[in-house]
Amino acid sequence: MAEYLASPSYLTDNSVAAVIKDAYTSFSERRAALGLPNPGTVDNIAREVQKEVLLSNFMFSGLRADLTKVFGMSPLFRVSHAFSMGSSGNLPPYAFSAMYGSPKRRRTRRCRQLSLEPKAGHEDQHPDHAGASQGLMQIDNDYTGDDFSASIKAFNPSFLDGGLTGIFVGSYLQSVTPSLALGFEAIWQRQAMNTRPETAISYSARYKANDWIASAQLQAQGVFTASYWKKLSERVEAGVDMNLQFAPNAAAAMMGGPSRDGTTAIGAKYDFRASTFRAQVDSAGKVSCLLEKRIAMPISLTFAGEIDQAKQSAKLGLAVSLEIAGEELMEQQEKIEAQGMVPPPF
Repeated sequence: MAEYLASPSYLTDNSVAAVIKDAYTSFSERRAALGLPNPGTVDNIAREVQKEVLLSNFMFSGLRADLTKVFGMSPLFRVSHAFSMGSSGNLPPYAFSAMYGSPKRRRTRRCRQLSLEPKAGHEDQHPDHAGASQGLMQIDNDYTGDDFSASIKAFNPSFLDGGLTGIFVGSYLQSVTPSLALGFEAIWQRQAMNTRPETAISYSARYKANDWIASAQLQAQGVFTASYWKKLSERVEAGVDMNLQFAPNAAAAMMGGPSRDGTTAIGAKYDFRASTFRAQVDSAGKVSCLLEKRIAMPISLTFAGEIDQAKQSAKLGLAVSLEIAGEELMEQQEKIEAQGMVPPPF
């Protein structure tokens, strides 16, 4: 049986194949000798600013409760339930997510399904905000190499309409020097079979120094984002994020150029012994702050507040988080941390 599955000899035993094999082996050896680090993923290219310092992914209003159950650490397997009420944003009343990560194969698979309440007149179809008028199913598959990361995502994939529909995102980030990483992200989407598929591609760059990180992204829709992160001390971090959009419209075309719309946000993060405080101000006139306090090992509280100077409005939020894990898992996690093993960059 193995003889039938093996490649024909004329495809491998020739001078051209030998040259290609030698070139690939030499390239792999030189690449390994550089000792390039893993750059993370395209989604997390500005993680230190957008997901650690600034409040874009932390801010909420109303009441929220998160329940997480950890079943294993190596491989990692956890499920989460999130409940919210009184939210004025895009938070659904209930969300369920599951995550599985294997450090041996350096792959991560995540599947998330959200149950959303319908909202009249909402037609946003962005992958991160799939619209509150329908449910969202998201499937992720990440692969982390020694000096690169690749990712494939699918949002509401379906063959029920007689063809492939949904939103599919693929990304790749490669370290080219110990400090510089370059990558791209491609999007293919088709809402229904009676519509034409749409494609878009964006480019990313990330530079990491000893105590600061800079990143930039250029998207096909005419959106340019740039961020800068700086570690001021052992417990204090600061970051700046800029978003500039070039959107053509009829009025701008008559004046001879596209319209420009941009926002800039600056924030800081301070880590206390058992809590974390974040503050942010942006060019739109919003001032926000958030305090995370760990009451006990499995329980934490989060207080959020925002004042919009332009709209003369304010928001308040309170969240309770509970993470449940057995004693054996806690001991396993402590051993992993003691051995200095670094988990995959999820």
